Amino acid sequence: WLPDLKAHETNRFQLLTEPVFYRTARSLFDVPARDFIDSYKFNIDAATDDRPYFNFHFQWSSLPELLSLPARGGLSLIGVGYPTLLITLVQAVIVAIVLVLLPLALLRRRAASDFTRRSRVVVYFLAIGLAFLFIEIVFIQRFTLILSQPIYAVAVTLCAFLVFSGMGSLYVQHAMRDAAANAGALLARSVSMITLIAALYLWLLPHIGDLVMAQAEPLRIMAALLLAAPLAFFMGMPLPLGLARLQQQAPAMIPWAWGINGCASVLSAVLAVLLAVHVGFNGVLGIAIGLYLLAWWSGGQPQSM
Repeated sequence: WLPDLKAHETNRFQLLTEPVFYRTARSLFDVPARDFIDSYKFNIDAATDDRPYFNFHFQWSSLPELLSLPARGGLSLIGVGYPTLLITLVQAVIVAIVLVLLPLALLRRRAASDFTRRSRVVVYFLAIGLAFLFIEIVFIQRFTLILSQPIYAVAVTLCAFLVFSGMGSLYVQHAMRDAAANAGALLARSVSMITLIAALYLWLLPHIGDLVMAQAEPLRIMAALLLAAPLAFFMGMPLPLGLARLQQQAPAMIPWAWGINGCASVLSAVLAVLLAVHVGFNGVLGIAIGLYLLAWWSGGQPQSM
């Protein structure tokens, strides 16, 4: 593109009946360019570190038109990545519903308060299962920038979150031996720290990443581990705290709670990517914070589970 370029000066090598490339470029340079981008048949938003999807061009508004042109290759223009994620999520949701709701038939039904308790169990363990993997996937993406290699990012993130969240769970086990320990207070403390640290990282990680990327590889790996450690430590607390509450109030629901948490972990791997496509990884981290607060509300009240 050059200033004062005219339509007749373009469309010389890839000859089209109309100078559509010229018109497209002119539309993008005109104000507001956003109108052209929003009305385009494909998603042509620029990729960013927060939404690094160069090949995502799916647009719901164009789907009916593309499906109506199978003989002319319209179906091939849809792109299989995004629809595949949606189909995978739908399958996982169906299986999760069956695995979560079917065991209810095997549990004895009591008063109306039992329904409230079960609802809180579903909300609590579903929320922490989704939130944990959401944050883990966000850190894999962030550490990919720091460590330069996705395989390093996956290995370091999984190692950090497994080790340090395990240490958080051990801390809960040690703290609950004290007769004066209060599971609700520990849950409030852990969720408060998760919220604080995650919110801080929303602003801090991009700046830290610029500094860390200039270091040698061993230092970058160590920095990534240290960055994940405090958040992972507190993320390891809500699950054992919820199980401890169930052990006291409804031990028969413990296997069911494990199943809910496991189903949420499967769903979150697909759902996190779908959400990141639309709201970015910062948005996914914000949603994870909201899920932990929801878990706090459902499981932090006396006799709530």
